[in-house]
Amino acid sequence: MPSPAAALTRISDHVRTTRRAMSLTQQELADLAGVSDATVRQIERATGRGTLSSLLAVLGVLGLDLEVRG
Repeated sequence: MPSPAAALTRISDHVRTTRRAMSLTQQELADLAGVSDATVRQIERATGRGTLSSLLAVLGVLGLDLEVRG
């Protein structure tokens, strides 16, 4: 099982890569997801203490899913 930091880094990498592939700026993604541009920056840097709902909103715009394994 990856550490929380490793998991966040993996998520942030996917968000950044997918956003760029869709030719969206951080501000455009934020607007579409209904979150602040600071939230998108924090997600992409794997920093901050954002909410799960914000993360899910960003992932939803990008067409990404969050999978939880147990």
